[in-house]
Amino acid sequence: MAADPATIVLPLQQEHFEWSLTNSAPLQSALRNFLGQIAYHLPSYKLLQLAKSTSFTLQPKNSQVPVQGPTVFTDGSGKTGKAIVTRKEESEWQVLEGHESGSAQLVELKAVAMAFQKFPQVPLNLVTDYAYVADTTQRLDCSLLKEVNNDALFLLLKALWCAIQARVHPYYILHIRSHTSLPGFITEGNARDDRLANPAWVAPQPDKIAQAKAAHRFFHQSAHTLQKQFYLTPTEARDIVSACA
Repeated sequence: MAADPATIVLPLQQEHFEWSLTNSAPLQSALRNFLGQIAYHLPSYKLLQLAKSTSFTLQPKNSQVPVQGPTVFTDGSGKTGKAIVTRKEESEWQVLEGHESGSAQLVELKAVAMAFQKFPQVPLNLVTDYAYVADTTQRLDCSLLKEVNNDALFLLLKALWCAIQARVHPYYILHIRSHTSLPGFITEGNARDDRLANPAWVAPQPDKIAQAKAAHRFFHQSAHTLQKQFYLTPTEARDIVSACA
């Protein structure tokens, strides 16, 4: 008749196993009647031994959904070297500007690093129109850096990595397509960053009033619905409804 081993040796740290046991029903079921001992021993492989001196987090800081915190927009222009971070506080837009030489991706990385350094102690939502930067920032939370031949890129990645590792609160990264003309707060913030980073480009701004009027002629929404759908002021929405009556 088969018998359980007296000891199970696991190639991981005790706190990692305890977290897994707490959060895994299959693991709890498998060990339910186990009466032996569990030992923890990391193999001699260098990267695994690094775990003894490196702090690992079991809870990712990168959130898959928006968090309760400020929303900032970042953009960078390789032509002007401007790295821009904007945030809307009540009705005013706040702008943080930096400079970096190199490609647009490098300048955008600079802007993202500035945003994380500006808001280190709060949950943060960050909007960027660079897919490369969005993907990189999402993965830096649980990554180890390796030196690259491009010194400027490595220094920016290191600055961003350090800012993310020092965080306690989560962050959310949203990638938006550049130069879109869809209405809304996100598009407005991204277009504002585009103009500040590269004044030669002026992103087309949607005519919210015209869109709302056309929609109301067809659907006859209430003023409240128009206000929410097209981000109008209460007066603008009421005027559209009154004019159509």
